[in-house]
Amino acid sequence: MNWKKFTASNSRPTAVTYPDLPDDITWFRLVLGIIYGITLGCREISGENMKGSVGVLFGLNVIIFIPVLYLNFFLNANTDTYKNLNFAGVSNSLALLLLIWTIVFTYLHENELQQLSDMTTKILLNTGVNTGEETGGVALENEREF
Repeated sequence: MNWKKFTASNSRPTAVTYPDLPDDITWFRLVLGIIYGITLGCREISGENMKGSVGVLFGLNVIIFIPVLYLNFFLNANTDTYKNLNFAGVSNSLALLLLIWTIVFTYLHENELQQLSDMTTKILLNTGVNTGEETGGVALENEREF
């Protein structure tokens, strides 16, 4: 990443003068995805309304439009000279946002996850789903499904 070119205001880069701009925009989007994924995972605790699917859609807007605004208004880049500059790295950044959000949310809700696991195990054992053992006083038979 060339910080001097990436942070130069009104530099008007083109594909000839700054060929690494799509890669740098991809890294910028990945950083935005990490930061937004962490904040989205922590929103459940703070009680903010923008969480879940609304938060993910807003995160997609952040990942797409902040770099586009940066390119157009700060760098004044000639985006027509690049191939696929406006959407470079969007899918990777969205995947990283979802991964970070899931990790943070799961880390902050370990007790609820353990309770869900315990209840699921208890329900499966009480209904005798495919365990091959005696549960609830009823011997389970090995049934074949077609």
